[in-house]
Amino acid sequence: MPEPTLKTDESLLASMTKNAGASIITGVLGFIISSRLGLPEDLKTAAVGGSVLLGSLIYTSVRSKVTTFSQDIGKRYMEERTGIIEVFDSLESCVNDMKKEFEKAKQIKLLLQIGRKEIGDSEASIFGIAAKKKNRPGEKIRVLRASKNSPFLSEERAKSRGNDIRRWREDMRRLANEIDLLKDIHEVDIEDREHDEPYLWRIFIFDDVAYVSAYLHQSDNDLKAVVYKLTKKETSLFAVFDKYFEYLWAKSNSEDKDKSIGVWAKQI
Repeated sequence: MPEPTLKTDESLLASMTKNAGASIITGVLGFIISSRLGLPEDLKTAAVGGSVLLGSLIYTSVRSKVTTFSQDIGKRYMEERTGIIEVFDSLESCVNDMKKEFEKAKQIKLLLQIGRKEIGDSEASIFGIAAKKKNRPGEKIRVLRASKNSPFLSEERAKSRGNDIRRWREDMRRLANEIDLLKDIHEVDIEDREHDEPYLWRIFIFDDVAYVSAYLHQSDNDLKAVVYKLTKKETSLFAVFDKYFEYLWAKSNSEDKDKSIGVWAKQI
């Protein structure tokens, strides 16, 4: 942690030094010009002061424009090469943005674990309320959620993380029940399958836009893990996460798992 602070301090010091240098140079120029013009001392002092201020303003303006231009170039390069159009500090910080994409999307794919926060039975869930309205023609939701037999949701793992396995299982039961209610009561075209995948990625795909977040922390990933917003294009990572979801979807087909995976494998 000390190293980033040091770099920040050095950057601030360098900026202040350059700003001071620009002010001194314009101040000297103001003094020389006012002397050449034979101005009285009071006007000469005012001219020097104005030159110093002008130098500071010019430096700040130019630096701001250069920084903005550099950031724009970097953002365009990242979008072109990776498809990343925005980066959020956490899941919490992009909730409103995701809700908007969810509401207008027709094809929705969600890779979840317990799913308590995403599609729960409370108003606090991210997509819970909006999901009830996804019953128009052409709209479909597919949900991959953790199996109760997943080794990553075992009693041993729960204890090691200071959690209660009964809480996990109850949350999973409530998610399954909520999905059934969306089908039966709200007539939503929603299909769900179970997976046994580890905590690697959380994926939300809404038509041609995806939000992906890695499980980088032992806890509180909702508050700590960065979320990348991707758009679909030729060079975008969107295709990788979309194919990964389709692979897991085929793999989770309990009716004929081997055949499903084989069919999927031929498509790439």
